[in-house]
Amino acid sequence: MTRFSGKSVIITGSSNGIGRATAVLFARYGAQVTITGRDAYRLEVTRQKVLKAGGQNVNVVVADVTDPQGQDRIIHSTLEKFGKIDVLILN
Repeated sequence: MTRFSGKSVIITGSSNGIGRATAVLFARYGAQVTITGRDAYRLEVTRQKVLKAGGQNVNVVVADVTDPQGQDRIIHSTLEKFGKIDVLILN
C-alpha cells in the first residue's frame, strides 16, 4: 500500500514544470490523478510520464481554469471517474 493509495488528486497546470512533476510524484505514491491544462499535446506528455512512473489511474482534462465552464468540466470529470476529490493542487 502506498502513501496516497485510494486518494483522488486534481493538479491544475500539470502540462509542464512543477505541475507535471507533482502529478508524477502523486501517481508514484498511488494517487488517482486528474491532470489539467490548456495544451492537449503537453498533457499527453504528462500522462505518459505518469503512466511510466507507475500511475494506473490518470484522468486528462483539457480546460482553462479561469473559465467557469472549464472548472466545472474538471470537477465533474474527476467525480465521474474517481467518485471523489481528496486533494486539490492549484498550480
